[in-house]
Amino acid sequence: GAMLSPLKQALGSAAAEDLAFYFLHWVTDLSGAEAAPLAGAEKLALKFPLPVLVSFLWSIPHLQRLVSHSETEVVERFLEARFRQALPDEELPTGGDAVAQMRLVVMAQRGAQRVLDAFRSAPEVVRGILSEEMALTGIQGQAFEGSRAEGGPAFLVYYGPA
Repeated sequence: GAMLSPLKQALGSAAAEDLAFYFLHWVTDLSGAEAAPLAGAEKLALKFPLPVLVSFLWSIPHLQRLVSHSETEVVERFLEARFRQALPDEELPTGGDAVAQMRLVVMAQRGAQRVLDAFRSAPEVVRGILSEEMALTGIQGQAFEGSRAEGGPAFLVYYGPA
């Protein structure tokens, strides 16, 4: 949640379409960052991992919700959508450990089921700590649905997959 606060503040009274235009500008800027040898597309075509680009583009409609929803609501809907995409046969988790399960699945990418199974079979004390820590939003007054954890500090796994 807190990682989106600067973007939400910058949006001010912008419309969702303004955010989409910003990201279009970002992608075109990235694609023209190194002009040789592919006439402007080297950085995007050769150095930017395709799964990251696809994930980034997939996330834009979720980020557009920042215009009318809190950072935490946007993150929670994003996590739910990614969880459903990664594990379509799994029920969406509910309860106090739902956010931890969803965040772990999103970070695991191709190993999502193994990570989810490991979390579910971990000792209760481990699940409890992970559930509480991973549900912290970093934003005072905001909490994920079904979670009592509020505020922070919250840790951002910087190199967690997009």
